Amino acid sequence: MLLTIIILIFALSALAVGVNAIQQHKQRVELERRQQMFRYRGILDETENLITLASDFPVGKGLLHVLRVRARDALRLLIDVQPKTKELQIRLEEYEEAVKNHNPEDKSTLITNFTIPQQDKQIVAMIHGLKKLRKALRAEYGRNRVDATVFQEEEKRISKTLLQISVETLIRRGEGAFSSGMLGSARQYFEKAQKSLQDATFDDPYISEKLGVVTGKLEDIANSLRDVNASDARKRDKKSDLDELFQPKKKW
Repeated sequence: MLLTIIILIFALSALAVGVNAIQQHKQRVELERRQQMFRYRGILDETENLITLASDFPVGKGLLHVLRVRARDALRLLIDVQPKTKELQIRLEEYEEAVKNHNPEDKSTLITNFTIPQQDKQIVAMIHGLKKLRKALRAEYGRNRVDATVFQEEEKRISKTLLQISVETLIRRGEGAFSSGMLGSARQYFEKAQKSLQDATFDDPYISEKLGVVTGKLEDIANSLRDVNASDARKRDKKSDLDELFQPKKKW
């Protein structure tokens, strides 16, 4: 009888340990599932924000395709680790259709009329947005998920847009300083724009066109500075002549 009780106690203990182990395993699996769900949801939300962001810039449909593929794959993974919903399934079908209908020969940009805002805060936000798009593009390329030609085309478009924002903003500020007679500040703005154009790592007609504009502005500033210096010199000479004329006579 005693042996039976001991065996029963050991059996119950083993059962309790087994149940506890199974429960811990279930909890671990559920935790991993939730972590994956949050991760895939984060990738999806970030990518959809980038898709919306891309529509504000003259980037190509090739970049839009890269982002759609990324969103589609995130949706697939998300659906695998969480209960399927009609809303997620509809979104997945929409991305599947968009990816399927992509024409790799279409080299057009999402927008053609690109306007640089006046406010510094908006300009900074625009630069940050472009850098996010470039980071996503490079990340996908690093995972061998982007064709090399598409990567080079879209990388150049983003780089050109960043350059354009910088140069146009500097030119705008330089012209404002020049109109206000602040020739030194104007020259600094145009020199910075010139250096940005000269340091560009890609060829584009925009660069040569703007270099011509900036060079012309620097020549105008140099001529204005010479005129100002000449005028100041004449004023100093005239003042010196007057001082000499009206200085007190020496008594001998």
